[in-house]
Amino acid sequence: MAHAIILAEVFMADKSKLGMEFPPYSLRIEKNKIAEFAAAVAQKDDTEQIKKSYRDEEAAKKAGYENIPIPPTFPTSFVFWTGGGLMGTVNGVGADLIKLLHSEEEYEYFAPICAGDVLTRKMKVIEMYERGKKERKGWYAEITVLQTDVTNQRGELVLRARTTFIEK
Repeated sequence: MAHAIILAEVFMADKSKLGMEFPPYSLRIEKNKIAEFAAAVAQKDDTEQIKKSYRDEEAAKKAGYENIPIPPTFPTSFVFWTGGGLMGTVNGVGADLIKLLHSEEEYEYFAPICAGDVLTRKMKVIEMYERGKKERKGWYAEITVLQTDVTNQRGELVLRARTTFIEK
């Protein structure tokens, strides 16, 4: 039986992408997606088991929101719904998905984001650096940091997110 040897080309994030801006993408925040996300994060079987303000407009208004608010970590999902999804982002920075770890996500909110809002995401590569030494196997990684500014339908900055990827 013949054995094939496949040599994989080693890809690491392309440092020439530092400063690169991805095309802006827009999405409408749907209330059913908010409820499904809240149920998934809370490890609930259905949306009836989550906090009422994440699934009911009247409950959200009683809590002081214009409409159903997003949970705090909801923006993590934006990259999957815009700009070619996760693969569009990974390919955009020239990274290898097999070696990629999502290390950190940081959010700075400037205003509430609610169901019905139309958001525009503008993402930029703001940092790329190395950690460790290449000659020490397992002790080397390349870090890519993306910053995403999100504006609402009124042009107001509502969120700034920083995403850190580690490529080993």
